[in-house]
Amino acid sequence: MLRAWILIAGLMMTSAAWAQRPPAVVPNDPDSVITRLPHGYAQLMPTTLSPSPVTTPVASTEQARAFLTMAARTGDARLATRADVLLARMPDSVDDPDVLQMRAFSAQHRHDFEGAVDWLDRLIARSPRNAAARLSRAQIQVVLGRLERARADCAALVLGIDAGDGLLCVGLLSLRNGQYPAAAAGLERCLQADCGADEKRYALVMRAEVAARARDRDADLWFHRALALAPDDVRTLASYARYLRSAGRDRDVLRLLAAQTEHDGLRLQRTLAAYRLDPQAAAPLVQAQARRFAAARAAGGPLELRDEAEFLLSTRTDPDAALALAQHNFLSQCDYEDVELLRRTAIAAKRSDVLRELQRWTMSRHLPWPSTPEVAR
Repeated sequence: MLRAWILIAGLMMTSAAWAQRPPAVVPNDPDSVITRLPHGYAQLMPTTLSPSPVTTPVASTEQARAFLTMAARTGDARLATRADVLLARMPDSVDDPDVLQMRAFSAQHRHDFEGAVDWLDRLIARSPRNAAARLSRAQIQVVLGRLERARADCAALVLGIDAGDGLLCVGLLSLRNGQYPAAAAGLERCLQADCGADEKRYALVMRAEVAARARDRDADLWFHRALALAPDDVRTLASYARYLRSAGRDRDVLRLLAAQTEHDGLRLQRTLAAYRLDPQAAAPLVQAQARRFAAARAAGGPLELRDEAEFLLSTRTDPDAALALAQHNFLSQCDYEDVELLRRTAIAAKRSDVLRELQRWTMSRHLPWPSTPEVAR
């Protein structure tokens, strides 16, 4: 089970608005619905509400793993927060590999990528041949824009630790480098191998993103194959929706997400698609999304800066505010989507100085310059 959410974590790291946030209000009506728990949450309740409180490290570890597994499946950060509470009760000196990996995953949920790398460094120092930890560390290094460090973990995997994870790692790195044929070939080799369901879905989502970024005509086919394995997977749905929006297919976004009404990131994609189709009709959706961002700030929790910048850029007339958020986001996340958003906000704000600095950054790392079609702006 640990292996499953390690892979899912990599798919979720740079995705939009994973936390499900209740309104920052106290209702007067005791029958008011404040929030809705994710599907499957009730399965955790017999354990978490047991008459006997959890006192042993083993029991705490099992509970934390259950919460993180459900968080990975649903994209619900509340569950990761519950796991955080359990993990915080354990001394930092605990060297159990599962606990170290869970601490890293929990840090990713909080967008504390540096902290996640620290935990993975500790785990790999203890177990140098831990393939899942090396793949996870490579994923985070890509998000941080440290491709040379990611390449080192990919090489270690390919050269003897785990060939399957090595192919996934090389596919991830090639995708970020803009080497789309190499990424496609590696991921298709992985899909042809006898891999597990989680590895297959991970490879399919990445293969779909390769096709989307390369603007291949078969992108829809790869997304549909990934969704066939998990129709309600929020990571796949969000990635597909972003691709459809970038291609100007907003009505397809609304059809794709028609039944997805609870997840913040997917609601944002629906709102942006609806706004471009008919700004006046989408006004209630836009206002509701603005309230969600305001509530998140009032609650003092981790902010989804990339999502809020995209929202301001797409539905508001304040490109300077959108640029400020995109710049703040770029301090901790430097993946392709983060670069692309910073580029678009800089263009909208008429900040050629920011564009020049961003171009220098991408050139220094031998990364491709984003080329999102005009329709996506």
